[in-house]
Amino acid sequence: MKRSRVHLRLCLPTVLVLTAIGCSGKNKDLPKSASEVVGMYQEIENSAMHFYDGGRKVWQLEARYMRKSLGDTGEILAVPVELSLFDSLGSVSTTVLADTGTTNMEKDTFTVWGNVYVKTRDELVVKAERLRWSRETHRVKSDRYVQIETPKGDVLRGKGLDANESFTRWSLLSSVSGEFPDFQKRMEGREGVPE
Repeated sequence: MKRSRVHLRLCLPTVLVLTAIGCSGKNKDLPKSASEVVGMYQEIENSAMHFYDGGRKVWQLEARYMRKSLGDTGEILAVPVELSLFDSLGSVSTTVLADTGTTNMEKDTFTVWGNVYVKTRDELVVKAERLRWSRETHRVKSDRYVQIETPKGDVLRGKGLDANESFTRWSLLSSVSGEFPDFQKRMEGREGVPE
């Protein structure tokens, strides 16, 4: 019995000290996310998303990372964007590359930003900070600076863009400037142009 009292006298202080040490950290705040997360979402790596209108493939999005809200509302985020747009025959008509992009759950708008690069089938190249496509209007718009390089080598720059989705008709909205290599030679080759 004497031995158990000695053992109790040695163990009891040790248990009390360990309990005090273990409980002392409970008043500390737990780490929190830098941004508030609302709702649940799904993260997908190395995936592709296809959008069809009826039986026709309209576009295909490939990304290393996608984040999708699990609710019926919200956006789908893609990083980086590799977007292929298809014509009515199913051939790629336009390729879009960008750092980041989003589409809404109905997939009737698509916004891309960060080093946006667009190349059409006829070799027109569009470089922009940000572009937005609308399925309803079949238009691509921007309120940021845009550069367009034509197949003939012309380079036009301006702020703001309004274009049809195939980029066969487009206009820069303000602060327009450009470079036109071989302009005089091209003009001399046209019939009916006075010298």
